[in-house]
Amino acid sequence: MTQASQVRTYDPAVSVVFLKTNERFGGLSNMAPGFPLYLNGIRIRTSEALYQACRFPHIPEIQRRIINERSPITAKRSIRPFLKDSRPDWDSVRVKIMRWCLRVKLAQNWHNFGDLLLATGDSPIVEQSHKDDFWGAKVARDGALVGMNVLGRLLMELREQLKNNDSCHLKIVEPLSIKDFLLFGNPIEAESNYCFPEKTLGLETQQSLPSDRSPQPRELQSSLFDQPMSTQNPILVQDRPTEETSHQVFFNSYPKYKDSGQPFLGKIPAHWDLFRNGRLFSQRNETGFGELPILEVSLKTGVRVRDMDNLKRKQVMSDREKYKRAAQGDIAYNMMRMWQGAVGVAPVDGLVSPAYVVVRPFPEVDCRYFSYLFRTAFYMNEVDAYSRGIVKDRNRLYWQDFKRMPSPVPSVEEQRHITRFLDAVGSQAQRFIRNKRRLIELLKEQKQNVINQAVTRGLDPDVKLKPSGVEWIGDIPEHWEVRRVKFLCHNLNEQTSEKQPGETYIALEHVESWTGRISLPDDEITFDSQVKRFQPGDVLFGKLRPYLAKVTRPQTAGVCVGEFLVLRATGDVTADFLEQKFRSKRVIDLINSSTFGAKMPRADWTFIGNLKFAYPSADEQLEILEHIQDKSAEIDQAISRAQREIELMREYRTRLISDVVTGQVDVRGIDVPEIAEEELLVLDDDTGESDDMIDDEGGMDEND
Repeated sequence: MTQASQVRTYDPAVSVVFLKTNERFGGLSNMAPGFPLYLNGIRIRTSEALYQACRFPHIPEIQRRIINERSPITAKRSIRPFLKDSRPDWDSVRVKIMRWCLRVKLAQNWHNFGDLLLATGDSPIVEQSHKDDFWGAKVARDGALVGMNVLGRLLMELREQLKNNDSCHLKIVEPLSIKDFLLFGNPIEAESNYCFPEKTLGLETQQSLPSDRSPQPRELQSSLFDQPMSTQNPILVQDRPTEETSHQVFFNSYPKYKDSGQPFLGKIPAHWDLFRNGRLFSQRNETGFGELPILEVSLKTGVRVRDMDNLKRKQVMSDREKYKRAAQGDIAYNMMRMWQGAVGVAPVDGLVSPAYVVVRPFPEVDCRYFSYLFRTAFYMNEVDAYSRGIVKDRNRLYWQDFKRMPSPVPSVEEQRHITRFLDAVGSQAQRFIRNKRRLIELLKEQKQNVINQAVTRGLDPDVKLKPSGVEWIGDIPEHWEVRRVKFLCHNLNEQTSEKQPGETYIALEHVESWTGRISLPDDEITFDSQVKRFQPGDVLFGKLRPYLAKVTRPQTAGVCVGEFLVLRATGDVTADFLEQKFRSKRVIDLINSSTFGAKMPRADWTFIGNLKFAYPSADEQLEILEHIQDKSAEIDQAISRAQREIELMREYRTRLISDVVTGQVDVRGIDVPEIAEEELLVLDDDTGESDDMIDDEGGMDEND
C-alpha cells in the first residue's frame, strides 16, 4: 500500500471531493456526525471512533476512552499518547478494518449513508487532506489531487457493491478474519432485528416482522484491495439498533414499492405520488400587515412567535411594513439556512423577515407532514444542492428553485396520520429527555455535594471541629489549617506570542464546565495575541464568567488565553487538591459574587488570592482525592448512561421521522393517542441545548 504504484491523481472538477463534514458530501467522512454505530450493545458515535478503537483490542481501557469522547476529533487525538501500544499488526490490517467500519456505517445508517453514496454517481470519490496522502489526497501545484486516497477508493468499492447487490446482502457485516477482533475484551457481536422499543413509544400496534425477513449471507464481490473478510459467523447488523431487548414493536415496510427516480429518495410506496413543490405550494408574498406579531425560526423547533419582551439581544425592526405575512398553516423558510433546517409551519398569522420565503399549501397538502420532511437530513442535503450564491455558506434557496424540488406525497389522509404518529412519538421522546435531564442535574448536584463535603470537612464524620474564623467556611476539623490562596499557590503570568512544538493551546471553549475535561480541535490553532505559558500540573482557572467553573489541570505543557489564571501549588496543598477546591461550588459561587462587568463578568486575582482555604495534611489530601475520584466515577457513569440514553432517543426519533416520511416503514395500522395542542407547541423545546435561533437577516443569533 505504500508503493508508488498505488498513488492516484484526480481532477477535482470531475470528482466528488469532501474535506469538511458540513459540505454536500461531508457525510462520507469518518468524522461526520449523524451516523452512529452500535456493537455489543455499545453506542459508538462515529466510524472514526470505531476505527481508532480497533487499534487497541488488547487494552479495553483505551478503547473505552476513545468511545467515550464526544467528538471524532477528540477521539482521534486521544490515542496520541498510546500510539506505541497499537496492535503489532496494525499497519497490515488497518485497511481491512477501515473497510469493515464503512460496511457497519452503511448497514446501520442504511438510508442516509446509502443515499449519499449513490448520489455520487459514477464520479471518483476523493478525500481531500492537507497532510495525509494515504487515506486521502493532497492538492498539487496544478490543482490536481494526488495521493493513495485509500478511503475514497474504499467508498467507491462500497458504492459498487451497493449498486450491484440487494440490501439483504449488505446488511450482513461479517467479522474480520484477524486475531483479537475484540471490543472491551469480547468478540464483536451485533443484534439482528429491525425494531423499536415499545415502552419508549407508548404506542400500540399489531404489526410484526415476517419470519422470513432475515437476510441470508451471499458471496462478496472481489475487493479493491484484495483483502476479503471472513465468511464464517456472519453478523446481521440491525438497521435501527437499540439498547432495549424486550417489549419491542416491529414496523413493517409497505407491501409494494416503486422507483421514485430520485437518487436521494430511492424507492417509495407504490401508491404515493412524487410531485415538485410547485405542484403542492404557491408563494405568498404579501406585505403591509405591520400590526401582526413577529415570527422567528429555530433550527430545533421550527417557526414560533417571537417573545419581544425577553429577547437576549434587542433587535431594531427597521420597517415592519416590508415584512412578509405568513398565514397560520403556511410554511416559512429562511432562504440562506433552510439547508440547516430553518423551516417550519406558522402557528398563527404573523410576520417574517424579507429574508424568508412563505408558501401556502394547496388542498391536498398537510403542512406539518412536509415540515417533518423538509427537516430530514437527506432533504436538507438536497436543499443545499438546489441553493445558489457566490459563497457557499450564504447560498440561497429561492422560490423558483424550491418549487422545482421533488417531494414524496402520500394522500392527505395518510399525511395527517403520519403527522399524528410523529407528534405522538415526539411527545413521548420529549418527556423521556426532560426526565433524563432532570436526573442528570440531580446527579451533578450529588457530585458537587461529594466534593464540597470532602474538601471542607474531610472524610471522618466524627472528627472534632473548630471554628475556622471565616464565615463562609464555618467549622473545620481541628487539625486542619487555614491560609490565604496567594500563600498556597503562585499566580503565574509568563507572557508569550508563540507556542513550542508539541505544546497545547487551550482556550476557554476547550474546557468543559465543572468537569475540567479538555477537548481540543483537530486543526492547528493560530493566534496573534499574547498568551500565557503553563507547565504540566498547573491549575487553570477561567476568570471570565467564573460561574461556568472552567477549572482544569493539563498534563502537558502549553499556552492558554489570558482569561485563565495559571496557578502553581507551592507545596502546602497538592495541585490536585487545589483544583478540587477551586471546583467546589461554594468557592465558585463566592468568586462569582465578586465579579465586575455586566455582560462579560470577570473575577479578579486580588479577590481570589485573598480568599482563605482550609486544608489538611498531604496524606489526608491524598485520601480525600481518592474518595472524590471513586465517588465521582460512579456518578459520572450514571450521568454518561443518562446522556447516552438521551442521544439514543434523539437519534431514534430522527431516524424514525426520516423512515416514516419517506415510506420506508408503514405506520398506518398504529393507533395514535391524542396530543394536547399546548404539548405540541413546546415539543423539542426542553433539550438543554442551544436553540439556534435565526435572526432577521438570515444569520445565526449571536447570543445562541
